[in-house]
Amino acid sequence: MAIDSFHRSVTRRQLLQLSALTAGWLSLARLGLPLTAGAKWRAAYQLQVLKPHDAAILSAVMERMVRGDDDALPPVRKTHAVETVDWALTFASPDLQTQARWLLRIFNWSPLWVLWKPAWFVNLTDAQQDECLQRWSDSRREWMRAGFLALKNLSALGYYSQDETWSVIHYRGPWVPRPRRVGWAAQQGNQP
Repeated sequence: MAIDSFHRSVTRRQLLQLSALTAGWLSLARLGLPLTAGAKWRAAYQLQVLKPHDAAILSAVMERMVRGDDDALPPVRKTHAVETVDWALTFASPDLQTQARWLLRIFNWSPLWVLWKPAWFVNLTDAQQDECLQRWSDSRREWMRAGFLALKNLSALGYYSQDETWSVIHYRGPWVPRPRRVGWAAQQGNQP
């Protein structure tokens, strides 16, 4: 199930706010990530905001939200999508970081009351995960819909900012050269 499967009416103001926030996070996230790929890069990056179990939950959510059953797109675990979201969250306030972690944990436990299944989200089948996501997006509870939109935006930010996804979505990349890498990537000597 891809992002476009979830429909919801959004006002013009909400769309502009959401676009500005997503664009800002995407810009910030792209500054600090190294160009080198593979196990060496993963070993160099330490999660700064998310805990390992939070990252596993986010990875499962991303897999269903942005990739779905499309085999042309690379699996989330083979990209740096979760690390991108973690890096973007380092620029958020401590309160927002805590809320993001709590949202992931609540979402992981939500099949208990959303689907009436005694299982964590990460252990559900693909169809059950899709059903859980759909119920969050269609919920009468505003906090659940807001949480769903937050996860959807973080998933899109993390996944579609990866170079590996660009050719599949027919994006040739930025028109301007990449900026010099800053932050932890510069300290690791991974600058272009």
